[in-house]
Amino acid sequence: MAAWTILTCEYPPECGGVGDYTAQVAAALAAAGDRVIVCTPPRSGAPVDQPGVDVVILEDVYGPRARRQVDGLLNARRSTVLVQYVPTAFGMGGANLPACRWLLQRARRGGDDVRVMFHEPYFEFAWTPAHQTPLSLVQRSMARTLLRASGQTYLSTDAWRAYLELPPDSHAPFVTLPIPSAIPRCERPADAQEKRRAYAAHASGYLVGHFGTYGTHVAPMLQAALTELLAANTRVSAICAGANGGGFVEQLIGAAPALAGRVHATGRVPPVEAAAVLSACDVLLQPYLDGVTTRRTSVMAGLINARPVVTTTGHLSEAVWSETRAVATAPASDTRSLVDAVQALLSDDAARAALGARGEKTYRERFSLAHTIGRLREPAKGAAA
Repeated sequence: MAAWTILTCEYPPECGGVGDYTAQVAAALAAAGDRVIVCTPPRSGAPVDQPGVDVVILEDVYGPRARRQVDGLLNARRSTVLVQYVPTAFGMGGANLPACRWLLQRARRGGDDVRVMFHEPYFEFAWTPAHQTPLSLVQRSMARTLLRASGQTYLSTDAWRAYLELPPDSHAPFVTLPIPSAIPRCERPADAQEKRRAYAAHASGYLVGHFGTYGTHVAPMLQAALTELLAANTRVSAICAGANGGGFVEQLIGAAPALAGRVHATGRVPPVEAAAVLSACDVLLQPYLDGVTTRRTSVMAGLINARPVVTTTGHLSEAVWSETRAVATAPASDTRSLVDAVQALLSDDAARAALGARGEKTYRERFSLAHTIGRLREPAKGAAA
């Protein structure tokens, strides 16, 4: 039985993707028989209760008081320190180099088994906003420090290999741990059929879905593609699932009033309901400006539910997508190719079924939570440099 102390920047119920991921990992490690403590910064509301997982609320965001708290925990009980790292969320305005040096010291002098999961490495250089360039320099130093502290370094995507460099004397190569879906598999086909009846404008038509938060890097591409797709085929309806979907749909219909009644939004819904909505769709349309990656839990939610996914390739996309053909792709921002890919699948029942099955198989074998836990429980191969 192993012992884990997980350091995270957030934890449910009020959190984002990193918090959801941390909760999944913590619960799965506990279910495997390991002892798990999760340390998270101050927050409003009580953390979710998970069997076998103890949650410690820190006194600050990985400042001196929080570090003393964690020191006490680690000095009292030897455990693997698993850091869920996002540089912008670990305090000091995204420049918490002291916390990174503290982890290096724990690894070097204390002999702790420190492991870092890089959800994101650092800010890119940019002229605007003005503070981003100096912050990106500090965050690069933070990343280098953590790489020296980490006995085993995990990446949420192979793309980060181009951004990070292991110390020369490291004996542990990077391990990529794709982020599994926070949405479960839909186990009630009747629920999916009910959602389909609610959102498909034609009983014999098609339902195209999108799952996400409709941010500025996604919404323009999605709006252009959905507008063109629905205008070209009156038998197609669309459902936009996830937070901010309502505002997105209002904007889309405002620009194309003829599509009123054929585009709907669910808003934020519980995971089980989201699974039913996604399972009701014939195709999921998931464009990203920087391309599909194994960090995209919105894609993972479609794959776990065996939905055919049409997405985009970009500068961050990994080779796994072309190797496995788990999704259909078009170049990022190429609306015409994106729409063509969706239309081709809608017109071919066998192709849709094959893509959905291939995606689900790839998810189960390479992206699932079980795969993540198996890799985490392997012994670390390196030590602090």
